[in-house]
Amino acid sequence: MLVATAGLPLLRQVAAAQPTLVTAWADSAYRATVIEGAAALGIDLEIVSRDPAARGFAPLPRRWVAERILAG
Repeated sequence: MLVATAGLPLLRQVAAAQPTLVTAWADSAYRATVIEGAAALGIDLEIVSRDPAARGFAPLPRRWVAERILAG
C-alpha cells in the first residue's frame, strides 16, 4: 500500500526535525507497520477513524485540524 509505505519515511523525517514529538494522528490507512515504526521512534500514533454509526458528513476528530491548515 503506497500510503503506508510513505508513512514511515515521513515519520522518520518528522522525528529527526522535531525530537520532542510524542503523539501523532493518522488515517486508518496507516494501521499496520506504520504504528510499529512510530513506536520504535518514540511516537504514539493514534488512528482516527470514522464512527460506523455516523450517517452523512461527520468530521473526524483531530483530522479537521490538518485539513483546515492545508485548505488555508
